[in-house]
Amino acid sequence: MPDLTLEQMTLALAVVAGVALVCFLFVIIFAVKLRRARREYMMLRGESGDRDIVAAVSHWVRHVKSLEDRVDVLAVAQEEQGAKTRSALQRFHMVRYDAFDDMGGRLSFSAALLDDHGDGVVITSINGRTETRTYAKPVQGLTSEHNLSDEEREAIAGAVAGAKGETQAGSRALT
Repeated sequence: MPDLTLEQMTLALAVVAGVALVCFLFVIIFAVKLRRARREYMMLRGESGDRDIVAAVSHWVRHVKSLEDRVDVLAVAQEEQGAKTRSALQRFHMVRYDAFDDMGGRLSFSAALLDDHGDGVVITSINGRTETRTYAKPVQGLTSEHNLSDEEREAIAGAVAGAKGETQAGSRALT
């Protein structure tokens, strides 16, 4: 065997130590990656660890299918709820006015309550000094089979326009 000097042996030892250190770093890096892969595999397999990967994937496919079915049921329920709300009273408008010349304060009113299709009711209350009369007329398709006053038509038009609250119509006498 050749005789090596102390410097050559130190250099060889340093090279071997460097290679060993690089190998040790690779082992640590691969151990961390392997641990992460095992953790992901365990997560994929689910709670029971005795299944193979095919069984785990099959389980998750069934789970996703179940969720899709539940979403479909919710979509149908939402459609039904939407259809019901279109028939609910959604539009309101009220017109206040003086029905008689000798009355002040705009105590008479006509109020339209309509659904999304323009169906509903228009309510009119005519207030005088000695009596009050209230009328309700059905509305279908924004019209009524009964004669509508100007204030009732204005209330229906306001409800259709989406106006909220009330309007103060001018003093109109119904005499």
